[in-house]
Amino acid sequence: MPIAPATTQDKLVHLLSAINRDESAFSPRLTFAPNGREGQNIGALTPADLPRLFKLATAHYPSADIKMGAAFSMGRMSWAILRPIAGYAMNNMWLDETELAAFSLHLRQVSWHKNGQSGTMGAADISLDSAQTAWRLATSDEDVVARFTQLLEQLFTPLVEAHHAASGLAKPALWRLVGDSLATAFLVQGDNFNSMMPAMRIAEQILKTKGSKLFAKQSGFIQIKLPERPEISEWFRKRGGCCRYYTSDGGEYCSTCVLRDEDSMITRLQTHLRDKYAEEHAA
Repeated sequence: MPIAPATTQDKLVHLLSAINRDESAFSPRLTFAPNGREGQNIGALTPADLPRLFKLATAHYPSADIKMGAAFSMGRMSWAILRPIAGYAMNNMWLDETELAAFSLHLRQVSWHKNGQSGTMGAADISLDSAQTAWRLATSDEDVVARFTQLLEQLFTPLVEAHHAASGLAKPALWRLVGDSLATAFLVQGDNFNSMMPAMRIAEQILKTKGSKLFAKQSGFIQIKLPERPEISEWFRKRGGCCRYYTSDGGEYCSTCVLRDEDSMITRLQTHLRDKYAEEHAA
């Protein structure tokens, strides 16, 4: 059932800190408008506005072409939008009505230091005008998820169309990037709220809906274990799309890229886990 507006805002605010919870300073943060920050209304973006955002998204890759810029930009914006939306869904609050005009993009620079090196990288936050939204209080049954899928298609269609017009990157490729962001969003929020398996089931129902723009037969999740330390295992998203990083100078397929074979994917993710837990042990 739809939630009364006053109750909606109370619940949105109550859950906000948990939904934004993430150890990484690069992760997107949600705020509610007005928040005193100047941002770019996403609903107002035109194809002519996007090349600047493409350049910002690939600022650390001077050889990136416009299609890589579009892929990075779509990944960045869809991830920033979907991460909080997935968090609310994991608390039985489903975004039911909205438009892109309810969302504004805020870019910030984050400092990093690793292995004696340092620098800055861009991160994206989102502010939401909750007055332009309606939410549904419901458990994740099949009909609820189907309705949510339709809402996401309507929400992202203008953004996909604009990215395609500005770059020439195929619409199905852009939709797969949205799907990858959705899978990651539910994986992260499933971990946040100790509901990993239900979260992955929701994402898979959306991404395996034939006829949906979000359909991506190769999207999914993979559990990685360390043979020498069986107590260590983590779930990762398997991409259905490609960010095109491999097309830049010195680039390669990402660890979970749809173009990478599964054996090398597993090897790389196991190496990541070894490095991660070695660093934690050293700390």
